[in-house]
Formats: sequence, C-alpha cells, structure tokens
Amino acid sequence: MQQATAATLQSNPELNNAQGTTLPGTTAQSFVAPAKKPKRKVLTSLTLQIFLYFGGWWDVFYYVLNILVFVYKGLTLPYPTRNFAMEFSFAWLWFIIDIPRIFLISKGNKTETCFPLFMSWWLNLPLLGLYIYYIKFETYVLKIDLILSGISLGFVGVQFFLSIVFWFVFLLSTKFAS
Repeated sequence: MQQATAATLQSNPELNNAQGTTLPGTTAQSFVAPAKKPKRKVLTSLTLQIFLYFGGWWDVFYYVLNILVFVYKGLTLPYPTRNFAMEFSFAWLWFIIDIPRIFLISKGNKTETCFPLFMSWWLNLPLLGLYIYYIKFETYVLKIDLILSGISLGFVGVQFFLSIVFWFVFLLSTKFAS
C-alpha cells in the first residue's frame, strides 16, 4: 500500500507535500506560494481608538458621578419636582446617545469606512446640546457639574476632530485607490 501511494505521489507532484510530509522514496517539493505584501497601507487610527477607549471609560465614570450628583441635589437642594425629573431623564438620554456615537466612530475607524463616522457626527449635536444644558441651563449647576461636563466636552471634541480628519483620510484613500 505504501509503494502504491509513493508511486501515485511521484506521478502526480501536486499531491506531494500537500500536508507538509513526504513518503520514503519521494522528493520533497514545495508548492507554497511566497507571502505577498499587502497592496495598501492600513489607515486605521490608533490615536482615535485610544481616545475612544479612554473616553468610554470616562463616560462610565461621568455617568455614575452624574447620577450621584443628581441624588445629592435631589436630597439636599430645594429642587422643583418637574425640573428634577426632566434633568434626570436627560442623564438617560445622554447615555442612549453616547454609546451608539462611540460605537459608530470605532466601527468607522476599524473598518476604514466614512459612513459610520458621518453618522456619529449627527449624534454629536444632541450630545453637545446636553453638555451645554448641564453647564448653563440646569436648575442647580455645581462646580463638579462644570468640571465633569468640561472634561466630557474635551473628549467629545477630540473624538469629533479626529473623526473628521480620518473621514477625509478614508475618503481620499477610496477615491484615489488604484
């Protein structure tokens, strides 16, 4: 049986070394193609991804602290019930908007596509409005509100700026790709 298999391998060289082994009496021929270099450069931004990663962790911290500040305000300050309910619901609205925004920027960056980045810009608008509301128009604006919202605006601003830059990079790479 082994001789028949060896004869088959000698008569059909494509089968020889198919699994990386040779039988006794056969010649070892390599049919493995050399590895080719990628045709284009990877355009994904590590800087943007780092800002998204730490921005995501900051968002968790911000959300927890924001809820604790609302609890503090509700217990210690003479808060109108209607305003408290509205401002507390804004915290949930912020949560609902920010998670898809970060996901879209990350997806656009990792897949080097423009559309998710573009869609994330539209989610930046209501988020910016919420931060401005928390800084200027909230019933009671504490110093911690200013600090938390200021840091968050910084993260959102950097992420927005980098997403615009890499939107152009991705757009130009697909437009002029050869």
